[in-house]
Amino acid sequence: MSSNDPAHPLEQPAAEHHFTNKVVASFLESNLSLVLILLATLVGGAALWLTPREEDPQIVVPLADVYVNFPGHSATEVERLVTTPLEKILYQIDGVEYVYSMSYPDRAIITVRYYVGEDRERSLVKLQKKIEENKDIVPPGVSGWVVKPVEIDDVPMVTLTLSSCTADEMTLRRVGEELSERLAAVIADSPVESGREHQRNRGTRDDQRQNGPASSLGKDPRRRLSARDDRLCRPAPDGAGH
Repeated sequence: MSSNDPAHPLEQPAAEHHFTNKVVASFLESNLSLVLILLATLVGGAALWLTPREEDPQIVVPLADVYVNFPGHSATEVERLVTTPLEKILYQIDGVEYVYSMSYPDRAIITVRYYVGEDRERSLVKLQKKIEENKDIVPPGVSGWVVKPVEIDDVPMVTLTLSSCTADEMTLRRVGEELSERLAAVIADSPVESGREHQRNRGTRDDQRQNGPASSLGKDPRRRLSARDDRLCRPAPDGAGH
């Protein structure tokens, strides 16, 4: 076979890489690489300079708490008559992502969270409008409700719990108020609030007096922990441990 034959195997690699060789030669023999590097640098600098940025970007997530007063009813009744129907109504609002709720004796707290980016003012207006539209189905006994917007600054960063085996509720409350005043003097830019959880513990003790320790504890872990704390705080009888 002649070397001038176009199908000669030695000439096939050269024909296959002819386009690649021309591209490589254009970069090696010209300043095209430097031009592309300079262009990429200019585009990156322009993007960095023109793109808006914040040191602490504010992500808007509309959130609101609905406090409902239903005096004279247990937590189970509040959940059945107030919390569950209100959750179904609030889920119908356009833009609502989640609805959380907490039922207590005599009251309930329902939290409505919208999707990220929803307008805060319009979200609150839609919430108020939805509640007003359904006032006719409010169960008898509901004394009122309050809608409170929740901001990012309302989320507690640090929560302190005061407890004692010897001090009563009033003493702990005075200590908590004094501690709140001292913390407010140190942290001037953030609010400091104090609360109490005596009502829940008092209800547990009332149930124990009425139904006895075995029936009141049941399978509720909070009541078992409360009973354990009562045993730990109860002074040991004379001669115990000897």
